[in-house]
Amino acid sequence: MSRFSPLLPATVFLVVLISCREQEPEVSGVEETYSPYHKIPNAKYVGAKECRECHDKEFAEWMESDHHKAMLVATEESVLGNFDNSEFEHFGMKTKFYRKGDEFWVNTEGPDGEMVDYKIDYTFGHYPLQQYLIAFPGGRYQALQVCWDSRPNEEGGQRWYHLYPDEPVPSGDILHWTRRHFNWNYMCADCHSTNLRKGFDSEKNEYNTTWSEINVSCEACHGPASVHVEWAREQGSESNSEASAGNSPDTKELAKYLKSKGLVVTLKEPEEGGWALNSETGQPERTRPLASNVQVDSCARCHAHRQLMAAKFKAGQPFFDTHVPSVLSDQLYHHDGQIDEEVYVYGSYVQSKMYHKGVRCTDCHNPHSMKLKLPGNALCLQCHDSSKYNATTHHFHQLDSTGASCVECHMPTKHYMVVDARRDHSLRVPRPDLAKKLGTPDACTNCHTDKDVDWAADAFETWWGKGPRNTHYGEILSAGRSGTPGGLDKLMALAADTDRPGIARATAIEAMANYHAPSQESLQVIANQLDDPDPAIRVEALKALLPVQPQQRLQIAAGKLSDPLRAVRTEAARVLAPTVSQMSEAQRTNFETAAAEFVAKQKAIADRAAGHMGLALFYADLGDFAKAESAYRDGIRIEPEFVPTRVNLAELLYQQNRLVDAETEFKGAVENAMVDENRGLAHDAYARFLVRQKRYDEALEQLKTATGLMPRHAQTHYFYGVALNTLGRLEEALPALERAVELDPLNVEYLVGTAAILRDAGKIEAALKYAKQARQSQPGQQIDSLIDQLQQLLLNR
Repeated sequence: MSRFSPLLPATVFLVVLISCREQEPEVSGVEETYSPYHKIPNAKYVGAKECRECHDKEFAEWMESDHHKAMLVATEESVLGNFDNSEFEHFGMKTKFYRKGDEFWVNTEGPDGEMVDYKIDYTFGHYPLQQYLIAFPGGRYQALQVCWDSRPNEEGGQRWYHLYPDEPVPSGDILHWTRRHFNWNYMCADCHSTNLRKGFDSEKNEYNTTWSEINVSCEACHGPASVHVEWAREQGSESNSEASAGNSPDTKELAKYLKSKGLVVTLKEPEEGGWALNSETGQPERTRPLASNVQVDSCARCHAHRQLMAAKFKAGQPFFDTHVPSVLSDQLYHHDGQIDEEVYVYGSYVQSKMYHKGVRCTDCHNPHSMKLKLPGNALCLQCHDSSKYNATTHHFHQLDSTGASCVECHMPTKHYMVVDARRDHSLRVPRPDLAKKLGTPDACTNCHTDKDVDWAADAFETWWGKGPRNTHYGEILSAGRSGTPGGLDKLMALAADTDRPGIARATAIEAMANYHAPSQESLQVIANQLDDPDPAIRVEALKALLPVQPQQRLQIAAGKLSDPLRAVRTEAARVLAPTVSQMSEAQRTNFETAAAEFVAKQKAIADRAAGHMGLALFYADLGDFAKAESAYRDGIRIEPEFVPTRVNLAELLYQQNRLVDAETEFKGAVENAMVDENRGLAHDAYARFLVRQKRYDEALEQLKTATGLMPRHAQTHYFYGVALNTLGRLEEALPALERAVELDPLNVEYLVGTAAILRDAGKIEAALKYAKQARQSQPGQQIDSLIDQLQQLLLNR
């Protein structure tokens, strides 16, 4: 989640033996078009017990793993919490845990605020916390927010605690345990059970969720194993293998089948290598390059922040055929790529030098027990030179101290769900100087809690010197996101820099959207990335084409409709939907295939309003407004509080001149929003509608409310100021305009607009200040002309 072949001269490499090469039939060499994925059409899920027959050791390890304990029926053996009439109180709300014979029960607040007795059906996880699942109508299972801390007493565990310890979560709150964000089917089911089928019925708004095994078993990673079991029992006999493979007369296909052992995915390398120290650099290197990233990609299916591509996961496919992972967006990660929100491991790991050098999950983790292969620094010293790295000259801490631990510096933790300390897998060099500059987490002060980042940065410079150091991609992303002068040029350079991690380059393309419609230069950079080997970059490059005129999109991106990977094809279908009438016959054929895959991708999240909204936007781009309206209304029915769906429907209705219907939806967005920011966005959208109807006084009231709900939303403050000024209320407008500039000081639109308003009001000095600030942000002839005009006005006074 290793292998050694002495293929390189001993004079060049000092060999580090990780493990002996596993015995298997000789392979005649890696095929040029090697794929770890195999078509086994008759394969079915058979259960972990079938695997035990041959793999008893691996089965025993799995039985003790987090995967085995991911979800279990609530029994005496699986339940860890204290159900001996214990009570827990959170902001005055009491929860009682008790037994009824062999059953486990809880008395707690239900969806309407009344106290209800609920039976615990399943345990969810086991360490460092355990949650409990309760059956609700419509096939739903809800996870209690009061969890059992399963850590030892000495670590503060063996207690009940609430996931939101510092705030009340009353019934009716969007985060109450009975609502969708704590719904097992909606949030977490597909990664805690094997062969899970969510079974959501959009019409009935109900689930019929099924699995072949309740927990994460062998086939969750290896795929359906029925044909493999047949192969194993017949010891690979040709007659049985050929029959299971579909009686194919093709000897090449039969050879592939025998090589795959009847599994849809081969997680082992076709020819295993090992790790060796290069005597010249002192750095470990693989003795044989990886033939594929199948191991990391297999783990990524669950250990990544990603979107499903189909309602039913089909094993034996590349990661980007089944999921679309998130990039390092500032809603999920810090500017430098460190973890912030709950993003799991993949997005961190693919940033790392380890990943790019060929380190796999199983180089550190036993794939069956999930435990680390070795304790402490010994794990890293499998490959890294102990004399160089396990020394005070490297880490500057006393040996065997916390500061001498590799992971404390290179994999700092962040706590999720209060007690779950998860390590950042980007395996980065500590950079307190970068933390100071960007406001990102610092590994040094993570341990030295009595010190500040200035102290850490000074110590860093004392040990390693002042530099200069290469610009980190986090600095480029931060500058680009804030609109810093020259930021776009830096983002373009990062997007094209093949020495940087692919996920950072993809994120640079995403950040280029801050500069609105692409320039000719940035458009060329985007177009060039459409053929990048990394599918994440191709996906983001397609997204970046949305502001471009449809005809130009088609000219640039039509080829991506037949991309080898589904994640890219579906994005191409979304981006090119407005251009169908301009497509050639061949392009339209490719579009129809990709479009069907896009629809399937959205239906995979049909229990989320966002899934229906994605379909609605797609249908609207195709010109099918009836289907678009229907999809929007399905989204509203599924998730009434989701503001973007209602606002987008209202805009669609407005475009059709259905003004009464449009206003009804704008009002519905205001009335159903459950979070202040969402409610503020709803008031903002309604205000813009009212402005178009010339109902200015009503619009101003909506905008005033919106700014109160979203005090840090620059665009709303700016629009409010412009609206006030339009009605001749300049003195009221100025604070709103100044607040917008304060919140987004590099936004040229706000700076130039405010300067123009002040100029027209005769406040020339103030106008000149904002105009000069705009020129600093984005030099250009238009702003120069404005400054010249203002300076002339001052001279003419």
